Amino acid sequence: MSQTGAARILVVDDAEFNREVLTRLLEREGYLVDSAVDGAAALEQMRRTAYDTVLLDVMMPGMDGVQVIEAMHGDPVLRRVPVIMLSALNEQDTVLKCIQLGAQDYLPKPINQQLLKARISACLERKRNHDLEREYTRRVESMGAQLQAVNEQLRQANRMKTRLLAVAVHDLKNPLSGILLMVDRMREEALAGQIREAAVGQASRVHDMVQKMIQIINSLLDAAVQELGEVSLSLEMINLGGLVHGVIRENEAYAESKDIRLVYVERFAAECWGMLDQIRISQAVDNLVNNAIKYSAWGSTVRVELGLRIADGVERVRIEVRDEGPGLSAEDVALAFNPFQRLSAQPTGGEYSTGLGLSIVKQMVELHGGSVWIESQLGQGAAFLVEIPLVREMQLER
Repeated sequence: MSQTGAARILVVDDAEFNREVLTRLLEREGYLVDSAVDGAAALEQMRRTAYDTVLLDVMMPGMDGVQVIEAMHGDPVLRRVPVIMLSALNEQDTVLKCIQLGAQDYLPKPINQQLLKARISACLERKRNHDLEREYTRRVESMGAQLQAVNEQLRQANRMKTRLLAVAVHDLKNPLSGILLMVDRMREEALAGQIREAAVGQASRVHDMVQKMIQIINSLLDAAVQELGEVSLSLEMINLGGLVHGVIRENEAYAESKDIRLVYVERFAAECWGMLDQIRISQAVDNLVNNAIKYSAWGSTVRVELGLRIADGVERVRIEVRDEGPGLSAEDVALAFNPFQRLSAQPTGGEYSTGLGLSIVKQMVELHGGSVWIESQLGQGAAFLVEIPLVREMQLER
């Protein structure tokens, strides 16, 4: 159809008189009409202009009607254009062949005006119905594709939910284990009649760990937003030395249960303050320290160092956690930060590992624009290093 809504028809006939008569009749009925003198010209015009119907003479010099129909049949676009054959009574076999190749109908010569109107009207109605059916099919297929996309989004949301649950289990397990160890120690001391003033300090640490678990639960809500691509950090001025020292204290009971010595070294003279998300950095450091204890031999040492480094004019805080465990192979190092990744090394105390700890570290560090990597050789322990750009004051957007 043209922009005005009138059907556009192509008349193909080598006889000029026939073209003129058909053109006048069709224009009188409100159709837009073009004409072509032979089959080759008709194909050229059909490739340039969209026609609703073609009136095609069977017998023409050069490329006749049969050859035109054959060419249209082999074209994925032109084969959808309805064709009415114009033929003499002695050309019925040829007309039948054209219809077998895809022509919609035929008109015998001489052309009857009323029959012409009826055949064209019926042909256009079939085309409209076919176009509606094709559009309906296209929309159904489009809806099917959209439903597949929605289903994939739902699957991704379900995977995100599963991952968040795994993160919750992983990060809450560490402080819960510490609480259990300290409560067991307090119970043993109570049974032995050795409750001392130190028990007050242990109770305070239990309180701090419970508070930390509440913070982790709250941060999981933020993590859900982060998984959707809407990253948001809750930055505040924090004392990095105090943060790392606090994480070490929370892991002392776990380390003592394996007779592991925790050593903490600060490599700067004054306190180091910076704008960071306290909960997320605390999670990252806690996972590194807990991971080192988990894979270290009983009676060994885990060393935690905090320092500053300036490179390319940017001040960075560096956190290094070094253990005396079995070390990591090059293959393990390449895979270590993948979610749910199990490595060849095994926990030395039979602990359970989700394979999430290091991926959480990477995620939290990269949120701050930092980086994390591993330096390790098999049999020589492993060092996990974190560097984060240090912002000394809140950066306001201009």
